[in-house]
Amino acid sequence: MSFIHPLRILIVEDEAVVARDVRYSLQRAGYEVTGLCRTGQEAIDAVKMQQPDLVLMDINLGSSGMDGIEAASCIHRDFQRPVVFLTGHADEETTSRARTVQPYGYLVKPFHESELRSVVELAVGRHQADRLLRASEERFVSTLRSMAEGVISTDVVGIINFMNPMAERLTGWSQAEATGRPLHEIFRVSLPGGEALEPGGLMNGIAESGPLRTLVLTDKEGAAIAIEDNTTPIRDADGALTGIVILFRRKEGVILPPSSLPDTSGTPWPNLAGIVSSISDPLLALDEDWRITYLNNLAAATLGGRRESLLGTILWDGLPASMHRLYYHEFCTAMSKRVARSFEMENEARGQWFEVQLYPFGPGVLALLREVTGRKQAEEQQNKIEKLESLGLLARGFAHDFNNLLTVLLGNLSMAEMNIAPEMAGHNELRTARQATLQAQNLVQQLLTFAKGGAPIRQPTDLGRLVQDWFSEWPKRPGIDYRMGVSGDTWAAEVDRHQVRRLLSNLMKNAEQAVGREGTISLRLARPQQVGLVAPDLGLPHGTALESWVLIEMVDNGEGITPENLGRVFEPYFTTRGEANASGLGLTVCESIARGHGGAVRLLSAWNEGTRLRVSLPATTAPALPVVPFVPPVEQPQPSGARRVLILEDEPLIRQLMVQNLQIAGCEVAQTTDGAETVTRYRESVSKGQPFDLVIMDLSIPGGMGGAAAMEKLRAIDPGIRAIVSSGYSDDPVMSRYLDYGFRAVLPKPYDPREFRELVEEMLKEGR
Repeated sequence: MSFIHPLRILIVEDEAVVARDVRYSLQRAGYEVTGLCRTGQEAIDAVKMQQPDLVLMDINLGSSGMDGIEAASCIHRDFQRPVVFLTGHADEETTSRARTVQPYGYLVKPFHESELRSVVELAVGRHQADRLLRASEERFVSTLRSMAEGVISTDVVGIINFMNPMAERLTGWSQAEATGRPLHEIFRVSLPGGEALEPGGLMNGIAESGPLRTLVLTDKEGAAIAIEDNTTPIRDADGALTGIVILFRRKEGVILPPSSLPDTSGTPWPNLAGIVSSISDPLLALDEDWRITYLNNLAAATLGGRRESLLGTILWDGLPASMHRLYYHEFCTAMSKRVARSFEMENEARGQWFEVQLYPFGPGVLALLREVTGRKQAEEQQNKIEKLESLGLLARGFAHDFNNLLTVLLGNLSMAEMNIAPEMAGHNELRTARQATLQAQNLVQQLLTFAKGGAPIRQPTDLGRLVQDWFSEWPKRPGIDYRMGVSGDTWAAEVDRHQVRRLLSNLMKNAEQAVGREGTISLRLARPQQVGLVAPDLGLPHGTALESWVLIEMVDNGEGITPENLGRVFEPYFTTRGEANASGLGLTVCESIARGHGGAVRLLSAWNEGTRLRVSLPATTAPALPVVPFVPPVEQPQPSGARRVLILEDEPLIRQLMVQNLQIAGCEVAQTTDGAETVTRYRESVSKGQPFDLVIMDLSIPGGMGGAAAMEKLRAIDPGIRAIVSSGYSDDPVMSRYLDYGFRAVLPKPYDPREFRELVEEMLKEGR
């Protein structure tokens, strides 16, 4: 969506760091931020003065007395401005309250910049469409009310829902009296000779354009007047009949004696034949004994028979017993209480869903069915994704603490493994425990990657070394021939190392399941042009320059994939595995990781011919941070004037592990547990002319100042500060955009001590 002037957006957020981050994201996207408000009352005042195009509203506004939902309600009522809720609260009670104020969007923290932009564009577009629709409706209703002809509109079975003033004068009924009543009670017409209309006579006048005809209208008081009328169908966007509009006017020069309408008590809907002939959905009429008295061809097809053979049969005899058990109450309510009913009904035997509308009809009911199978399938798929996202949000709630514990476990296991020689007892057990810790990390990380889009935390990486290390640690199954090919090139790529390992693990698990107890699995890392591949072979657009791409290819000689399943393998939850723990998410996560890195996935397979899966990732010219073999360090004494490192970490066990590793690397370490303390210590070091060489900060400090807020203050003290951000919240925007916040590097938890020391050494080697 494009606008002549940038969209003007008001941010309402009581957390200053979050508000500034949102403002920065909006400004990067080309929007104008009109202001930052901390309370609901400030927001209302700002909307009144600034008239923004959109309001981004946090729900929880602290102790200001008015939360975001109350403020949004006032803004919606008084200023008709669209509101998008931006909040960390996604519980059912909160979302139910939020829905009452009709928000134009809902973003759950943390969010990615692409999500923010999409929600903003959709919200403003929807608001503009709503304004145009309301204006159009007002003009339309105003036009109808000012017409010289009488206008009556009804729903599909003839219940009146609108009358204009001229129709009120001609019929003698007010709109309030007529609304909700059957058409034949209000618009009582007959032929000029006094004859009653034949069944379908009123609707036989339906035409997109047709000549006016003369009828006799008997008004509320019994007076007869000559009228000319024309009846037009109302259809929805799909062409299905949803009602009728009758236009009529007095025919001047014709004087009629008082007359009365013929008795139509035996045929409450004389126009049924005309109605059903215009409906493009299944429709059937039932009597009080559930016998079918009328059905159109579409209804007959839905019931799986011919019209002639179905007439007079009992509805429930032709439907599965489960449908009688599930939906009989709805039909019975409409029949016995003489009220309209609307619900959705599934025919499990035929895999179909219908939206059912029931209307009292004579002594029975009229049933209008609309097939909604496609919509229900789409909703089911969306519900699965939303459940996964909800689970991801729940997982994120404990991910920080979980990853902190894993950091301690992984660090201490690695340290113990380094201190025991490979030939000594217990070394292999420690190595196995360390590998299991890495697999435990994947349980949360894989869920977060898929649920929130998994913005990768990229670092220049020697991809060849990473793949080789991963392959050497993968537990091999007996009976399977594992092969790997990596050239001697430096495979530099900016990737999220954890996500690439996760991608390799998912690909390998799929391959192992495909080959079963014995077979061959080959892993290859190559330059696409060196193996004769072109862009479409990798799922990339034609003309893509492959010199700057890297290929990861997994090939197995297993059972392959059938043609009917080949197009579904990347769908969430789709699996052909019978195991109880088969989630159907493995390849979905792989595709998500590849796309998150700007790459692509291409799958080639046929039944009984094995599978070849190619993942393409963009390469980089930046120097790679090495992924070196696991080598026990040698503890060194601290020299005078040792490199000084300041750490911010509230978890004692992690802090202890960090200090131990930094001291092994020959560093002098200062410890803090809150961002405010970190800022104070750093300011003191600068005032003494001895600033710290490096700062390592945790992102989240419960009840205190975290890394992002502290970094903002530290940069004001020392613009040249060198800092690393570390957190168990791997999906936080600060982690994926750490450079934007002034950090030089990022270290997601959990991490291996060797990874920690390598990054520290790299940062300390850099000049200011």
